[in-house]
Amino acid sequence: MLICVVELFSFIAIRWLHFGLPPKVYSNQFLPFFVDNNKAFGAWHYANASTRHIGPCWNVEYQFNSYGARDDEKKKVSERKRIVFLGDSFIEGYGIEKEKRLSNLLEKRTTIECLNFGTSGSFGTTQMRLLYETKAKDFSHNAVVLSFFPFNDLLDDNYEFGKSFFYTQRRYRPYLVKDSSQNYQLIYHVDALEKSQAYPDSIPKRTTADLFKDIYYGKQRFVNKIRSLITDFTYTGAMADFIANRVRFRQSGTESSYKSEVFSQSNREGMDLFCHNIEKIKNLAGEKPLILLLIPHPLDLIEYKKTGKSILRDTLNQYCQNKNIHMIDLLEEFAKLDSVADYFLPCDGHWSEKGNEFVTELLTKKIGQINF
Repeated sequence: MLICVVELFSFIAIRWLHFGLPPKVYSNQFLPFFVDNNKAFGAWHYANASTRHIGPCWNVEYQFNSYGARDDEKKKVSERKRIVFLGDSFIEGYGIEKEKRLSNLLEKRTTIECLNFGTSGSFGTTQMRLLYETKAKDFSHNAVVLSFFPFNDLLDDNYEFGKSFFYTQRRYRPYLVKDSSQNYQLIYHVDALEKSQAYPDSIPKRTTADLFKDIYYGKQRFVNKIRSLITDFTYTGAMADFIANRVRFRQSGTESSYKSEVFSQSNREGMDLFCHNIEKIKNLAGEKPLILLLIPHPLDLIEYKKTGKSILRDTLNQYCQNKNIHMIDLLEEFAKLDSVADYFLPCDGHWSEKGNEFVTELLTKKIGQINF
């Protein structure tokens, strides 16, 4: 009886309160929330599909339309005023219900239809530019909103880093690399889409029987096999494993040593590449306004509040003024808040529902100023 009560409590905590990760027998039944399936820009989604994105403090349904966007079905041509959203997981609405993310909130507040082309999967500005060039620009629109998350976007566009980082070293990804004449050349790491570790056919589909066989035929000791059975097949085991890992992490002192200095440093090579891609997007957009969201990580805010200075932000602000790009400085805006933690997911650096609402207010104000 006690075992059943504990299992029920763990089930409620994980599935309803989103505390911890569910057992593999549950999470492995869903499609991945991104795959490398686009020849131009790599990471995208399955078309006409749905899945669940499960994290330590969220369990959210993702639905993808006929062209693979996490969005309602949108016509290519419309008489309505429309904005194309380009970006990574922040724009996609990472860990958030679709109706609670930035583009959907803006659509509710205004008469503007929003087309969301955001995606997860280490999606940098080179990929954003290629997505706009090959897919998004074909939809009628009146403005473009682009996200820039320096915490990882600069690394996402760095070829040398991408070749060595475990998450991207066997992924099909586009990079811009300068040739001997200092001109950017587009290259792809992993020479064929089908060779990517994130290509749909390359992702192992693990059934309940497969999980059981992995444990049964594995070379681990008997006591470890029992532990794996409990953590992979029961909510009690999954909850206990999650708590144990969190305790070990806190005791290690690693969390307190985390910091980010990307906003306080000068990264000329990374910023040159970023500006190259932004100018390509702006040229493709023509006379349409381009709005840039400069997004900080919570660790960036800690550093900024100590110094009040940001080389990267100041450099980007000057660039945007010179190029007639409308920048929303979220580093400054979030730093003004008293309890900034409420604006981010409690287990992650992405915006919470409150964070999406806050950015929606700022974007709505900016759009009113531009009056396109």
